[in-house]
Amino acid sequence: MTRMRRPLTALPLAIASAGVLAQAGALEEVIVTATKRAESLQDIPITVTALSANTIQEAGIHDISDVAALVPALTVSSNLNPFASALRIRGFGTSQNDPSLEASVAFILDGVYMGSSGLAMSDLTDVERIEVLQGPQGTLYGKNSNAGVVSVITKDPNLEETEGYVELSLGDYSMQRYVGSATGPIADTLGYSIAGSWHETDGWMESATGDDLNDARDWNLRGKLLWLPVDTLSALLTVAHVDRDTSCCAADATQTAAVTDQLVARGLPVPKNDAFDYKNNVDIDSRFDLQSDAVSVKLDYELETAVLTSLTAWSDYDYKTSTDADRSQLAVLGLIDDKYTGEQYSQEFRLTSDLDGPLQYMLGAFLAYEQRTRGGTGDGVVVVGDDMIPVGGKQTGLGPLFASLVQPGDTVYFDNKWETQTYAVFGQSTYDITEDWAATLGIRYTTETKDADLLTQPFSTAPTFGSGASLVERAFAPIDESFNRDTDGFTGLANLTWFVTAQTMVFTSVSTGSKSGGFNGVAGEGAPREFKDEDTTNYELGIKSQLFDNRLQLNASAFYTEFSDLQFLAQQPSGVGTFVSNAAEGTSAGVDLNVSAAPWPWLSLSGGLQYLDAKYTDGELDELDFEVPYAPTWSGNLSATLLLPLADGVTYLRNDYSFMGDHFNNPTYQADSVEQDKNLLNIRLGWRNADWDAAAWVKNATDEVYATLSAAPIAYSGTDAFWLEAPRTYGVTVRYSF
Repeated sequence: MTRMRRPLTALPLAIASAGVLAQAGALEEVIVTATKRAESLQDIPITVTALSANTIQEAGIHDISDVAALVPALTVSSNLNPFASALRIRGFGTSQNDPSLEASVAFILDGVYMGSSGLAMSDLTDVERIEVLQGPQGTLYGKNSNAGVVSVITKDPNLEETEGYVELSLGDYSMQRYVGSATGPIADTLGYSIAGSWHETDGWMESATGDDLNDARDWNLRGKLLWLPVDTLSALLTVAHVDRDTSCCAADATQTAAVTDQLVARGLPVPKNDAFDYKNNVDIDSRFDLQSDAVSVKLDYELETAVLTSLTAWSDYDYKTSTDADRSQLAVLGLIDDKYTGEQYSQEFRLTSDLDGPLQYMLGAFLAYEQRTRGGTGDGVVVVGDDMIPVGGKQTGLGPLFASLVQPGDTVYFDNKWETQTYAVFGQSTYDITEDWAATLGIRYTTETKDADLLTQPFSTAPTFGSGASLVERAFAPIDESFNRDTDGFTGLANLTWFVTAQTMVFTSVSTGSKSGGFNGVAGEGAPREFKDEDTTNYELGIKSQLFDNRLQLNASAFYTEFSDLQFLAQQPSGVGTFVSNAAEGTSAGVDLNVSAAPWPWLSLSGGLQYLDAKYTDGELDELDFEVPYAPTWSGNLSATLLLPLADGVTYLRNDYSFMGDHFNNPTYQADSVEQDKNLLNIRLGWRNADWDAAAWVKNATDEVYATLSAAPIAYSGTDAFWLEAPRTYGVTVRYSF
């Protein structure tokens, strides 16, 4: 049999042709770079879901949360702000509430490892494809990818002709979205592309005390220059900026009598205590303001039988966030202008052989420096309000004695800095044992140094302050200390692939990954300061097949993954703040099924189904009998597109349905009342031809109410907080391509 074999220089052509259906009505051939070379999705022994530019446009995908609706193994959740987001694959992953915590699922943008999942939460603009790799990818990707990878690849400049598009979307909640892209040649060997978007919408969380919450005023801009000075050398410069001004991420809530009695006494509106009614009155808006910049330079030099690649990248960001911690109109506790920054440099070199001959290889080196900070502004971030004592006194039963623990005006000041230096060398080789059998081995050696300078200083006028018993000291333990840790280790993979026929491939693999440990920036009474590396080993057996003249693609994987020293993000006992510990061991086992079909020229189908058995197997979480959050036994999706020729174009109707079975959405708060399931339906009806695409759409058509996170009750007020997904939204989109 003959496998897909393409040199790296054929990538632009391969991608350009991937979105075109064969004349016989067969499914499109999907070309991916999951192995950091251009290969057919059906030829690589990795469980990966790829979304093409056509799918991204047709399904109305604008951010990573939209991607999760089409990939059953992937879940995305946010709480206090987009940088406190979690990408999870096969049930495992952690929210980066604390800057010291690194992502379990690596986010890769145009080949560059991005240290924070929050950088993945902005609008996606002019995307070529999105690849979701399941299981640890410990050889070729970045530094930490022990649960999986989400790789976003944006479109490169066109050196042949000028083209582009402009797009306008209008919807309810006064939503406006403007997107544009243009690309073309400047000279025979020089091309450009520029793409950007503006997104504005009113909030859908009603508030009687100010503007509605969960609004957005976001924009981004990206420019690229591609230069081919000689036939064997290409240079790609990318510059990007993201600006976000939003009231994300406000929560709905229920309150106890400690809060509602005070509201009545003040003559303020009393909430219905319905945590799913999209209504909440607060005295502090949930604000999030972000500015982010990135620059990268990619050089590809073709040797006689290989390609030498250099990828240099720099990025930085700063954001500040404010949150009403008690989610009420009372002045109890708030976080005001909590400021964070991040800066990252990385350099990667790769030598990649062509696909001729029985032996293919990739050798590489990777180095990175990352710095993250919190605070340092000279102002207190955590602010105790005038209503803390009457509310806390009633809720705790201490009455007036509660004033000995806390006083209005108490605050906490942060000046924290984390620095990480990473060096790695790696290699991966595939040998064609016979025409039908191939074996792959990969190994990566990583050495890493982490330094942390932590200053957390609570201030209080309460009589118990200084004894460690005051509220601010118990929630935010004072510290002024420096830490250091040096680690090194190996990760890698081995797999065996059998091409049964020209249409069917079977593979088996074992792979490992690792996620760096660190030092908690915030730790309450008794909470650990340092946490260890988390290690992963994954065993997988998969099949990829093309049936009925490639009108049906059926891919399936069975997997078993072990997590050692699982990094667990827990809420403080007070319900305010989080800390990281290695609280458990864990396993994730199951079966992943993906199907694509084109039974008739006027109908295309795709879908996925995942059976998952994820559990804690040892440690504190196992002893407490907690379940792995976001890990339902069954989850899946089904997409169907109907096509009908009309005038000089095509009318299309696309339906995307996704579901998650019963599951919990908080690692430590698992009351029966917060166990839930999820059913989401998106519908899009439109007409398109070569130049125009006009569609009406509705997201969450059934108006499903779903909380992506349920927080543990706050000890001093009893508040339960629920971060909800958006209710039903609808609108129209018009795109003109030139």
